[in-house]
Amino acid sequence: MKFWGIALLVMALVVTAYFGGQPDGNSATDKKAGQVAEAIGYPRGTDANAYARSALYDNSDQKYFAILEITDSPTNDPEKVRASLLFRIYDPGTSEAPPSFRLWEEDPVTACYRADFNHYGVTDGGPERVRCPADARPIVPPPAQRTGVPENYPDALKTVLAALPPAPTQDEVLAELRAKLPPMPVDPETKLPWKEPRLDAFVQDGAVGVVVAGGGDCLNGVRLANGTVEAWYPPRVQTQPGEIGCSGQGALVLYRTPPPH
Repeated sequence: MKFWGIALLVMALVVTAYFGGQPDGNSATDKKAGQVAEAIGYPRGTDANAYARSALYDNSDQKYFAILEITDSPTNDPEKVRASLLFRIYDPGTSEAPPSFRLWEEDPVTACYRADFNHYGVTDGGPERVRCPADARPIVPPPAQRTGVPENYPDALKTVLAALPPAPTQDEVLAELRAKLPPMPVDPETKLPWKEPRLDAFVQDGAVGVVVAGGGDCLNGVRLANGTVEAWYPPRVQTQPGEIGCSGQGALVLYRTPPPH
């Protein structure tokens, strides 16, 4: 075989090996994967299941979009990956178009992508095209627990605070709250109980400040040394980060702060 014939044969083998070794996909699946990852990257999901639920919200037909793997990687480093999804996208090409609309033929394509998310959203480079796992089946994340503070908690909180001993410790206050506040209700839609709220307590000179927080709600409660008991929801502008905040100490500060005139 002449030199040029050998060279062309080698080039053909290299090209075949390169393209034959690439994961399946096309520009349409690449675009769809990028759109999904960008859309669900912010607001941040609480965990990988939250990203998966968000992705499936507008892509409910598993024929065209399916989640195959959900991976959590808890970290406090905002730059590091905190959650990953492996998902599958099906592009029917022209196979589902009426014959009269097929100006050209495009074969169907099934492509898989891995998308990693950090504190800021999908990581640089976006979703990576990968080989679809053999025999992978679509998975659906569990429903999210409802968050918030039930409507019967303000009265219940006042009852617990009124029954505290005269000079309780912080641990005693928290123990009483955990033991005597009503159980969280069950969400009729998901059949799951609401997520347990965050509790905090602060004791100073016989006065007690507490909060019950969840889902953006911050229920404040106080029991003063003279026996005064109150429970209320302050404006969110006061409890947001950078302001007084949502804490037991903050509850006492807010109660003792004179209202603006």
